[in-house]
Parts: sequence; structure tokens; C-alpha cells
Amino acid sequence: MNEPEPLLTQQELHQWHRGIAEANRNNVFCHCRSCQAEWVASGPTACTVCSSKDVEFILCWQFPDG
Repeated sequence: MNEPEPLLTQQELHQWHRGIAEANRNNVFCHCRSCQAEWVASGPTACTVCSSKDVEFILCWQFPDG
């Protein structure tokens, strides 16, 4: 049985991984579990409202466009 052709070349796959890494560095959705504040930052931080460190971080590229 023949192997299917890859969808991306190695160079394209590497480029895609670099794009995801760049998005991760610059677009982190933050949600404070203490005061419910939400903001976008360049990385994990303490809450910008109450200074709590009980913050949930979600990488923005995980959200669908729309």
C-alpha cells in the first residue's frame, strides 16, 4: 500500500510551527479566578486588577476565528 502524500512539506510545517510559537508569545488570554477580570497579554502575568496570581492562561490561537 502506498503512503499518502504529506499535506505540508517539511519547510511549510516548520513555518507553521514558528507561526504558532509567535502567536503564543504575543497573544495570551488571561482570566483571574479571584476577581473574574480578563485581559490579553504577551505572557502569563498576575492579575492586572487585583494582583492575584490565581490566573488561568489560554493561548489565543486556540480560539476559533469569527
